[in-house]
Amino acid sequence: MVTIPFTPPHVSVNRVRIADLPGLPLDDAVRGQAAYHLLSKEAVGRYALEQADLLHLPPSLLGGSPAAQRDLPLVVDRALLSPEPAERAAADRIARRLGHNLAYILLTLHRGDACNRALRPDWTAAEWDFWASIRSVRLGGGLVSGILGRRLVETATALIAELGYADMLRVELTPYRREMSLLGAGRYTPESAASALCFDFGQTMIKRALLHLEQGAITVFEVLPPLPTEWTFSNVSTAALRYSGEEVLALVSSVLARTAEETGIQDAEVLLSIAAYVDAGRLLGNGIYARMSTLAADVRPLIAAAVQARSGITSRIHLIHDGTAAAALHAGELHTAVIVVGTALGVGFCPPTVAGLRSLRLT
Repeated sequence: MVTIPFTPPHVSVNRVRIADLPGLPLDDAVRGQAAYHLLSKEAVGRYALEQADLLHLPPSLLGGSPAAQRDLPLVVDRALLSPEPAERAAADRIARRLGHNLAYILLTLHRGDACNRALRPDWTAAEWDFWASIRSVRLGGGLVSGILGRRLVETATALIAELGYADMLRVELTPYRREMSLLGAGRYTPESAASALCFDFGQTMIKRALLHLEQGAITVFEVLPPLPTEWTFSNVSTAALRYSGEEVLALVSSVLARTAEETGIQDAEVLLSIAAYVDAGRLLGNGIYARMSTLAADVRPLIAAAVQARSGITSRIHLIHDGTAAAALHAGELHTAVIVVGTALGVGFCPPTVAGLRSLRLT
């Protein structure tokens, strides 16, 4: 039996709002803004559209489609190495803006000023005290997987130091930025398993991997081509209602069945990191994947049955909140949180020990 820690929905940092940082200079651009508005694919897209001419954005990326939301961060990332000075400068301004935003978000969480606590009434003193104890933040996710991620962290680190918090708060990129939740999920593979399929179901992309284990350690981690989704994401509590539980189940089961067939696996342990809060087999929250909760209290047998109906493949489904999966990658790192930067911000807290987790022996 795989024991996966429960991360409750209220830990989300997307709705943390910055009213002020008393005693510190604060950019007007972040004052009053929520973390999601400041650091997400939507934020990168908004900043990119403000400089569309300098970045030479094609018409196909100007309409806010799922493809635009997926591709605009890639455009900004590539522009950081552009031979054209104006284009490179435009991308650099975006990277610096995002880095400053990250620093202000982390300082807001670390300091827990009363003015910011008042804007997050669902958090008690316990949540703010916990964040005050965090000394290191590991950053991962598709949005920070390239040059943009390095520039973003460099800028955030410099601002944190400039404001006098270098000894109290450190931010670093994880070595496995794009695969953070995939590989972290893989650490929860049952010890007796020789192989497993790992998935990271996000709002814009579905990442996949095949892993092999020897003597309880992950020795091979083969990343498979990711698959795009066509979800129209919006950080509004009612946005996911446009999708039925049946639609979401159909997508999830089809991807699992397709991947098992591609890899030739007939009897699969499936580690499924998902953009939803997970309590054993219950999906919580108001995201798109949580819509499957309308079909069953425990969706694991439902997904397994749908996969078998599609392909005849037997699967054992292990559901993991994406931030919780990512945090397992850095188990044993004390006073450390992870933030997965993608369509929105996923958060997880690193387990204090590696007990019960598969070790990494990758070559």
